Amino acid sequence: MPKSCFKPIMSRSKIWKYYDKLDRNSAQCQLCEKVIKTCGNTSNLMKHMKTHPKVDLFDDETVVVRGIYKRREQDDLKRRMRTVMPFKEESTDFHSELLFKAAKESGGFIELQPHGPGKNNSEDHIAVQSVGYAWVSPDAAISGTETVSADDIIEFEPKNEQEDLAKSSFQQIQDLPLQGDDLEIPVLSRRSFYQEMAFFVCRDRQPLQIIQGEGFQHLLKVLCPTYKPPSVAELERFICREAQLQRTKLRQQLATVTTLSLSCSMHTKAEGQSWFELVAHFHDGRHLISRTLSVQTLPESLTSGHLVDCMERVCQRFDINKSKITCVTTRSNRLLENAVTTFLSAQHYVPCFADQLNSVLEAVLQRPEIHGLCEKIRTYVEANRQSEELSSQIKLQLDTMQRPLSTYDMVDQYLKHSSVHVEEPPPLSPEEMDLGQQFLDVLRLMTSSMRELSRTPYPAASKALPMAHTLINELKQEKSSANKVAQELRLFMGQQLEEHFEGMERNLNLAMSSLLDPRFRNIPFQSGALVAKYMTQLYDMMQTHVDSGQAVVPVDHDNFDIWAAFKTFSHEKQRLINGNNVADADDEISTYFCAGMSTLQADPFQLWQELAPAHSFLYSVAKKYLHIPATAVSPARLFTADGAVVTEHYGRLLENNMENVLFMGDVPAEEWQI
Repeated sequence: MPKSCFKPIMSRSKIWKYYDKLDRNSAQCQLCEKVIKTCGNTSNLMKHMKTHPKVDLFDDETVVVRGIYKRREQDDLKRRMRTVMPFKEESTDFHSELLFKAAKESGGFIELQPHGPGKNNSEDHIAVQSVGYAWVSPDAAISGTETVSADDIIEFEPKNEQEDLAKSSFQQIQDLPLQGDDLEIPVLSRRSFYQEMAFFVCRDRQPLQIIQGEGFQHLLKVLCPTYKPPSVAELERFICREAQLQRTKLRQQLATVTTLSLSCSMHTKAEGQSWFELVAHFHDGRHLISRTLSVQTLPESLTSGHLVDCMERVCQRFDINKSKITCVTTRSNRLLENAVTTFLSAQHYVPCFADQLNSVLEAVLQRPEIHGLCEKIRTYVEANRQSEELSSQIKLQLDTMQRPLSTYDMVDQYLKHSSVHVEEPPPLSPEEMDLGQQFLDVLRLMTSSMRELSRTPYPAASKALPMAHTLINELKQEKSSANKVAQELRLFMGQQLEEHFEGMERNLNLAMSSLLDPRFRNIPFQSGALVAKYMTQLYDMMQTHVDSGQAVVPVDHDNFDIWAAFKTFSHEKQRLINGNNVADADDEISTYFCAGMSTLQADPFQLWQELAPAHSFLYSVAKKYLHIPATAVSPARLFTADGAVVTEHYGRLLENNMENVLFMGDVPAEEWQI
């Protein structure tokens, strides 16, 4: 290999003897397990070590073993020889001098590996002393008054067991054939390789055993033949350690937010095993973030008290104060509703909008005239899926239990298939075919809304009331071409939605999230009395703020935003032109609700950046409600057949205690540092 491929090895500072390097910007103290920011140098590490006064950085006879600071025994100074090499004092090479010094202390000899000096595998073995290019004198170390600031220390959960990834059986990339001398060889570090493997497993929610599969082993051998993959136990320990670090970061992030909402759901496998999922939703700047807090199995004899205990433990683990929680969105389950009522109160409960749409669509499919038609189509699809004579270009799909949207898709695909292959004997009569088409036309209103709701993992709760109201209005429209069965079906769906819509309007959190979303502020409520009630509450809240004298929007004196100042100036001038020279609490609320509609495709927080100067109070209230999710889980998991597979896959992972994998699956890609 050309000499240009070799890079000089920089000697390390003595301070690293007391730390484990976690990544490029942090290291963990072996004595107290604090995680310290390194910022590319060892200054913070030196400062932190002053909190351990018994440690003498210049005492080469000490060692840290599993958090214990002790003297090194004389037996550890002896080296087993694989290659014996004498050293000469007249050497002028810097690294040779370091090796000579270590050899002199150990009796004139030092152990050498085939590729250079190494250390044996004994746990308490101390390597050749490392010498940095910059030294700190003992006097300077003692007299220094600088201490580590709180920002330089990251709280870290204690490790359950010590692990040393450096002892893994990775083989580094060997010499590769080069096409030219200037071609650089990409060498993947051990930790980077762990990161890539862990990211693959966690992001795709794969079982750890996948890395032992023959196919994966073959793929890895082809792509990177010189690397030996980690064992399942090694990768599991690495993911566990990364999960602890990410939980610490998430806890610090949640400490900075003033308000958040939760969503929880409970799922049960066919075998009877249940598990509980809890997700946090909050705004970080202008970004809406949803992060899984916990996925854990539940006991067989389950009560609402078990669910309350789960939520209490998770909130304690992440230091979430209950006063920050605006509400909890849950699936339609009596145990979950009771748990939220006990955990917070009944006013903090928000129903899952996706569950409500599912229940309405399921009720429509259970009507006798529709149920019989679906059964005939289902029988035909099952028979043709088993036959090898089917030559249709349209692949017929069978529906999935508890996924009514998949039943709609099955009927839709069958009717398209029948229109192309008229020579095949149809299982439906012409009258039934016409009924099926009418059935699809009526349900298309509902299914289109469900697909729109599935475009984002956690749609905003502010969309629930506008979508429900629009569906009811469309179903009430008279269709002259519809037959009697279709008209009855429209009326039935409208009645079902109105029953759910009435309860949704009474929910304060759903109502406020819609009213304070600039896109839906003019939504017409079914009940005028409820609108008056919510407006009165806003006025009372506004008056309380005015009487308390609290600043609604904090002023940043360190940074001046010229365009924010321009907006404030423009709104004030416009108010003077309109003849309103006195600031009125009612003016802010009335001007907001009297304004026209905003762009429906816009981001509500982006719209509030424009509205905040003139509506500072409403902006502060809106931040409390705009992060509420409309669904307890991703709508795709509740509506589609693929979502049912995902939920079943989660259950299989939990059988192998894979909570850390599911937690790390939501970690943003930039946090992985890949």
